[in-house]
Amino acid sequence: MINQHNNFLSKWAIFTLIFILTVTGCGAGNVIVPTPSLVPEASPSPEAVEATPTSEPVSQENVLYQDDFSNPATGWTEEKFDNYFIGYHEPEYYHVEITGPNYKTTVFEPEKRSFGDVTIEAKIFTVSAKTAPEGDFNYGTVFRRSGDQYYAFTISPRTKKWYLLKSSSNALTVLQEGTEESIHDLDAEDVLRVDAQGSDFFLHINDRLVGEFNDPDYATGEVGLYVQTIDSPGAHIHFDTLTIRDFEAPQPTQPDLAILYQDDFANPATQWAEKKFDNYFIGYHEPEYYHVEITSPNYKTTVFEPEKRSFGDATVELKVFTVSAKTSADGDFNYGAAFRRSGDQYYAFTISPRTKKWTVLKSSSTALTVLKEGIEESIHDLDAEDILRVDAQGSDFFFYINDKLVGQVSDSDYAAGEVGLYAQTIDSPGAHIHFDNIKIQEFKASLSCDVKALMLNVRSGPSTSFSSFAFLSSGDKVEPLGRTSDATWIRIRVEGSENEGWVSNSDEFLACDGDIDLLPVLNP
Repeated sequence: MINQHNNFLSKWAIFTLIFILTVTGCGAGNVIVPTPSLVPEASPSPEAVEATPTSEPVSQENVLYQDDFSNPATGWTEEKFDNYFIGYHEPEYYHVEITGPNYKTTVFEPEKRSFGDVTIEAKIFTVSAKTAPEGDFNYGTVFRRSGDQYYAFTISPRTKKWYLLKSSSNALTVLQEGTEESIHDLDAEDVLRVDAQGSDFFLHINDRLVGEFNDPDYATGEVGLYVQTIDSPGAHIHFDTLTIRDFEAPQPTQPDLAILYQDDFANPATQWAEKKFDNYFIGYHEPEYYHVEITSPNYKTTVFEPEKRSFGDATVELKVFTVSAKTSADGDFNYGAAFRRSGDQYYAFTISPRTKKWTVLKSSSTALTVLKEGIEESIHDLDAEDILRVDAQGSDFFFYINDKLVGQVSDSDYAAGEVGLYAQTIDSPGAHIHFDNIKIQEFKASLSCDVKALMLNVRSGPSTSFSSFAFLSSGDKVEPLGRTSDATWIRIRVEGSENEGWVSNSDEFLACDGDIDLLPVLNP
């Protein structure tokens, strides 16, 4: 049994009072952006009707403008030309369709008001049925526009890349870019948000802060929508809601855990091995990758962090993809991260882009065995990057693909060791793998849960027959450590403390960011 906290006692008093009142009735890859000379831009017709928005009542005091595009009377431009058309898509969207590559268009809020320090939020998605199956495109919001001058924050659902663009009278430049795996595929909505204050811009995708930038050139201007085809023959974009609010400062983010090692492979001076043999070669692929190429089937190779340091409890994250142009068109292969290596002994977490299969391997001096395997459809095809992550604590390992927990394994044989890269051809005659980034951090908990219940008892064992020694309330955070065999009870640690106990596992009580069934089964 653990010690009871004073705050638990105070919460018990409060909720006892609430209960009494209730009973008595009282009481949450680089993209080249074409220059304007190559990319014609359509401007809204000056004859377009401008009307006061009526599509959605604006009741919040800090909301300056809002439209859910369900009412054409709000006056957004409706035009149709040879290679694009824009307009309302009843019952609830505004659409922009472009029917040729290397083209972009912008559409602006009908009243053409100028906004300075604001928060802009838009809900947007691609309609796959009306979008070309090949090529890249991007879309998003425009802000601080005056004539040809504006900024734009855009995303590409195909490459998972985001861009902060700056347009002037003679160029369209990329101020900042990055990759965000939470960007959804076609037909699934993303939420884009820009917090603009003075020359500072904070960029969010799906409630995640992805970038910050400072540029003082455009202080105020109009707000609108942006769509661009790059090499795609056509794209059809639905804008669901646009909201402009008084500036809201972004919420502070949790500081990153200590980074123990990191390399983006842009500098050969970091001294990863460079070798060439008859059936494989490894080395730096300038300007920003480390590559492993195997040129025969039934072969594997590992490459380890140059300093050969030993890591025990750690989180290992790897960004990696296959280069299709240099990979055999037939056969299977896999690749990923190796960890806790000493000589021939190590674990490896790998994926296959062709079969969408992931595998946890264990190597010894006599064999290479599969500890666990599964299928994960979010594994990308060739040429598209995946993020692999291993959380290793003691004998417990948690495995993620693209921020999704896919598996858990317990194995106590290798407690610490080197970290590196793994590639293997199975029946493929050859595979060329690019490793983009490797990062080793202090171990971080694999799962967290938010308490939803008004009051949740913490017990000394996994049933109501065990005594309750504390309670949690709505908004409290806990770390799940294990579960009963039927997952109806989970053992938790209260965030910010070392105290552990058991709570009932129900969707009504807890909201967890991963699959509880993957937790180890614990005995009380």
